[in-house]
Amino acid sequence: MNDNFSKKYGQVFLKDHNIALKEVSFLSPEDNECILEIGPGHGILTEQLLKYNINLTVVEPDHRFVDQLNQSYSNFIKSGKLKIIKADFLKLAPGKYDKIIGNIPYQISSKIVFKILDYDFKMAILMVQKEFAQRLVASPGTPDYSRLTVNSGIRSQIKILYNVSRNSFYPVPKVDSSIILIEKREYNIDIKKFDLFLIKLFSMRRKKISSIIDYHGIYSDKRPYELTIDQLIEVYSQS
Repeated sequence: MNDNFSKKYGQVFLKDHNIALKEVSFLSPEDNECILEIGPGHGILTEQLLKYNINLTVVEPDHRFVDQLNQSYSNFIKSGKLKIIKADFLKLAPGKYDKIIGNIPYQISSKIVFKILDYDFKMAILMVQKEFAQRLVASPGTPDYSRLTVNSGIRSQIKILYNVSRNSFYPVPKVDSSIILIEKREYNIDIKKFDLFLIKLFSMRRKKISSIIDYHGIYSDKRPYELTIDQLIEVYSQS
């Protein structure tokens, strides 16, 4: 195990095979699908995924895990059913896959989720920190509702499928985790410009909209965290 990578990115490793089975079951691989796994580590998900008739690509930055996977699954590599890419997922150009799966490092969860949203895919199953999952699905008016919620909510539909105890991992983290489902959806807005708008609003989330930006519409007395995604888009289009 690369302890430096683990400490730097808050990485922990799933040890509960029943949870791995549950994740793959949620993914529901179908024949001949192209599936991407992010950060396979020791291969607890990889092992289950390769039981299906799929084309699997895994992205792993740690050469020790890459060597281990090459040895363990050499027959699948030779048959063309498994492709191993040694790389930092965040540095790869977005591609097209039917489905995406991964147990992702806590400290870079946000970066990975938004990188995934640049990909062309049908659905993704991810294991993330429980607190992070709750922020992704938070409702307007709640403390967890944030720029993260809005940005991800514009581009996808996210659901928490299952909560996982910290005891299912090693080393045992201080927090629990959640398995989430991400399904992409269509949007018609300049994401980069809208994000700059959100940065400004949510940096002063408790102030009234009219005191943050030049806006005097029906939501001028509302605070940023009180507005739904559609209402925030409406304010953006009128400001």
